[in-house]
Amino acid sequence: MISAGKPLTGSEARAASSQAKPQPGSATYTYLRCYYRKSPAANQPQTDYVWATDPSSGDYYRVNGYWWSGSFVALKNMFYSDVSQDTLRSVCQQTLAKQGINRPLALFAAANNVMSYNHTIWTLDSASQGNAINRMVVFGDSLSDTQNMYGASQWRLPVASSWYVGRFSNGRVWVEHLADQLKLPFYNWAIGGSAADSHLVVPGLLQQVDSWTQYMQKAPNYRAENTLFTMLIGGNDLLNYGRAVDQVIADQGKALDKIIAAGGRNIVVLTLPDLSRTPSGSAGGKAPQLAQQVKDYNAKLATLVANLQQKHGAALKLKLFDAYGMFNDLLANPAKYQVSNTTQPCLNVARTPACRTSRRRRRVRNAPTPTPTCSGTICIRPRTPTCCWARWWPTSCASRT
Repeated sequence: MISAGKPLTGSEARAASSQAKPQPGSATYTYLRCYYRKSPAANQPQTDYVWATDPSSGDYYRVNGYWWSGSFVALKNMFYSDVSQDTLRSVCQQTLAKQGINRPLALFAAANNVMSYNHTIWTLDSASQGNAINRMVVFGDSLSDTQNMYGASQWRLPVASSWYVGRFSNGRVWVEHLADQLKLPFYNWAIGGSAADSHLVVPGLLQQVDSWTQYMQKAPNYRAENTLFTMLIGGNDLLNYGRAVDQVIADQGKALDKIIAAGGRNIVVLTLPDLSRTPSGSAGGKAPQLAQQVKDYNAKLATLVANLQQKHGAALKLKLFDAYGMFNDLLANPAKYQVSNTTQPCLNVARTPACRTSRRRRRVRNAPTPTPTCSGTICIRPRTPTCCWARWWPTSCASRT
């Protein structure tokens, strides 16, 4: 017997897999996962979750709406609902409080049962929504990703024991801090490992924009002109994939053209920070070349943005944010940002080809955790606020700047 009033258990979920399922797009409901940080310590990013309960009835909270996926092998499924993001957040916060969990909410997500992965809940727009910006849409790589690679890798990467659930950091990333400041809900297409175009099996910026365009066709009353778009890309292209600056800029231009053609009118594009000054970029003697590539990229990105703004005129608000300058200022004046360690990352991430470590190395302080996902171990006792969590990924406090 399948339980109708609660999320399915593992055995129930397996039994249900052989039964008829509602077609994507048909009216249904799902449940709500509420993640929370288990420890207040910045060097302990582990999380756990509870199922949300209805504040009135105490039953498991149901979110009414419908599912849709871009294809059978789509990177992400979306659950569309009339329920606001503020309501979903409030329900989770009340659930945590009722269970005596006095910890901040880390993430909320749609899930049908214990075997389900986390899925985004898109709040549908009202037909009378007005003209104000009412949400953010995020494109980019691991610097902006909040759970897409985590879901695509079936919760294997980034490893939950060393990273904040779904983030390549020890806490919330910059897009979350920005959304909080602007008091806007955000929807994220950024994915760890992404480049300006697809690389191996990882969708690139162009594919992210195509995916967003697809999903918005299933969102009644959505108006792209009421969305603030953010775009931060290029780090993997230059640091990891050996792509030419001109090719990255060309792909980024195509992506911006697609957003504008789809109705996007409010876009923030970020320059790259100086990757040569990160722990990963400064290793192996590649820093001088990488530093010059970043400068070339940022200069050409500024030209691209200026040309697009001139082409579309006042109807387009396309802004370039100087992340390069801010990162350099953080390194030059760390105390200003309440950071003191700007040279050593907190995590010691495994770099062996097979992501393995010997039995002897397992006992080494801060040695990489011996898992097939190249996870890292957290700092034992970090005494000072650290700029980088691992390689080139900033800590949450650095992202907040």
